[in-house]
Amino acid sequence: MEIAQPSQHKLGQTIAYHLLPGLFILAAYLLLTPFLRKLGLPSSMSLWIICLLVLAPLELGILYWQGKKRNGKFSLEGVVLNRKKTPPKEFALWTLVVLAASVICFALFSSVDGFLQKLFTWLPEWFFFSNEDLSAYSKTIQFVNWLGIFLVSGFIGPYIEELYFRGFLLPRMAWMKKSAPLVEAFLFALYHFWSPWQVISRFLAVLPLVYVVNWKKDLRIGVVAHWLLNIAGSLGLLFAIFKV
Repeated sequence: MEIAQPSQHKLGQTIAYHLLPGLFILAAYLLLTPFLRKLGLPSSMSLWIICLLVLAPLELGILYWQGKKRNGKFSLEGVVLNRKKTPPKEFALWTLVVLAASVICFALFSSVDGFLQKLFTWLPEWFFFSNEDLSAYSKTIQFVNWLGIFLVSGFIGPYIEELYFRGFLLPRMAWMKKSAPLVEAFLFALYHFWSPWQVISRFLAVLPLVYVVNWKKDLRIGVVAHWLLNIAGSLGLLFAIFKV
């Protein structure tokens, strides 16, 4: 059952809950990626491995810890909110609107990403996983990497992030009123410390999703739109591997 007025987080709590998981993910990326590269594996492989080893246990752990405090057992009841059920046709419409808006924003601001990336040239070459020439690796490595990206980054990661950011954190920012989606989208973009050059495009791309979920109170819209966006990117990689 949806809770009308969940306990609210103070600004410091909001920032910490948003950014601390990202710092842990960044630390894991900095440690794991050089090791994988020495083994002859791509940088992008470390992202989905870290999703399983760091992101999932950390963000789910916070949610279930909150559930244990609230309910006396490991439960998400009253912790993950925005669980209203939008009628199917309306659900499909808003999911497609969110998806289209996100794709357009990423496309329009890709040149901005490229410009901002030049500000981080002091980082080691392996840090820039999106610039990596995956064709340099065997088809087997490419396919295994794609499968991890498809399953983990395409489904598991987005689902957990939506539970955590839009189901847990966003309802506890209601005190910010109309500014809540704006602040939440910005903090979510900033949380991706492993790709800081995308902070502007990611902020603008995720903003429609946050606004719609906050308005409709239906977390499923965010989950499905996030799934579709990430899966679309992974399919492009698959086509490149097999030159479809």
